[in-house]
Amino acid sequence: MSTPKISVLVPMYNRKHYIAQCIDSALNQTFQDFEIIICDNDSTDGSADFVAERYAAEISAGKIKLLRNERNMGFTFSSNRLLRKATGKYFMILHSDDMYLPHALQHLYEVAEHFNADVVHECKYLTTASDGIIKEGTPLTLVNYDRYQVKNVTVMPNDPNVRFHCWINDIGIDAQHNIFKREFFTDNDLHFENFDDTRLLTLKWLMKAKVFVKTPVVFYIYRNSPDSDTNSKVPPERVAKLISSYIRLSRHLDEFFAEEDFFKDKPELQYLVRSNLFFIFDTFWVVRNGVYKDGITPELHRAVEDAFKKHFGEDASFPTFLFHWIHTLMFNKSPVMINPPKN
Repeated sequence: MSTPKISVLVPMYNRKHYIAQCIDSALNQTFQDFEIIICDNDSTDGSADFVAERYAAEISAGKIKLLRNERNMGFTFSSNRLLRKATGKYFMILHSDDMYLPHALQHLYEVAEHFNADVVHECKYLTTASDGIIKEGTPLTLVNYDRYQVKNVTVMPNDPNVRFHCWINDIGIDAQHNIFKREFFTDNDLHFENFDDTRLLTLKWLMKAKVFVKTPVVFYIYRNSPDSDTNSKVPPERVAKLISSYIRLSRHLDEFFAEEDFFKDKPELQYLVRSNLFFIFDTFWVVRNGVYKDGITPELHRAVEDAFKKHFGEDASFPTFLFHWIHTLMFNKSPVMINPPKN
């Protein structure tokens, strides 16, 4: 098989009940010069074996490559492993419970080639109802992903001030709504960050891309499945890991700001980046998932306190209180009492 024009990268974990629709949506494209690379993150539901059996012919022909992690290494590890295995001129991320519309690759490839784009970005996408069902006749909702829409395919200004304004006020954050030139990624040492969030990666590629194009053409269907990570309950131990991610992210930003001329000696811009990342990160994982809907439980308090002690030692009490306070306010709970577990 010759080198493909596009690599479709699919990180997968426990998606046996959705993965066939996902893969079929990629296989049934009007544009066929592509490879699909799937990385199974040690699924426990037989996802990898299902793919190996159902798509044996495509795997044998080299159209599909199936990688398997020996243990659960997380989304970031799987995504970066996929990126290293990609051979296409361009690559795209397809989540293992989502789908493409049939024209997705054709449109994005033609736009990328026409403008010699480093990145082509979709401004809006389709999403399912909360049951996650996708079948013929299923009503889908159009989501305007960016605040300021373009009516036509548009090359965005290559100005760091404009790009930063896009990031703060406009551009969507998820990698799956783009096609990337692979050489652009590798030449700029871009990769998926281990912070449970892709918004920092978005800032990095926005500031580095010489040619960034926005398209109003919809190509992606997001499955709002009830068992996805974004809709799953976040247990106290997960909150502790998220707090550590906040802190590691903050330290990583120190290095990023020191390397990027646009942010050097600009504390106000640096604060905007930090606050934006922390706010979205926190809203997405802690607030949206109702971690504090029952107030401060003993398990939650221990997890939060232990996380801050790991980084601040004897000074952990105050940040622990502040973390509880801001989140209990959102649910009209008291930040000065611990609620016993419900019977």
